[in-house]
Amino acid sequence: MVCRERIRYVDGIPYQLSRSYFPESIGAGTVLMQQGDVVMPGGILKSIGHPQHHARDEITVRMPTPDEVDQLHLTNGTPVGVHTRTGYGKDGTPVRYMSTVFPGDKHYLVYELDL
Repeated sequence: MVCRERIRYVDGIPYQLSRSYFPESIGAGTVLMQQGDVVMPGGILKSIGHPQHHARDEITVRMPTPDEVDQLHLTNGTPVGVHTRTGYGKDGTPVRYMSTVFPGDKHYLVYELDL
């Protein structure tokens, strides 16, 4: 399993803790092994030949762990949101699992759906 961990900042303030996991058969020897943020046109997985064709998102809210309080510089009583996404390849095989933790007082969610 290949794991990428990142802290994302906005104006020098930590806004998100993000972890992504990829099967080693997909990630080994690719840019997914590089440290830090990596951006590729159309997405990293597409650029290495494993595009996501479907994703399942889950969003929950909970109280943070002590490590999350420290890393996100949270004040007492601030909940965090957790956004998880499982991305699937064309054949339905999972190609990515991502978990992002964010301060509940600094984010809002907006969805638009074509139905």
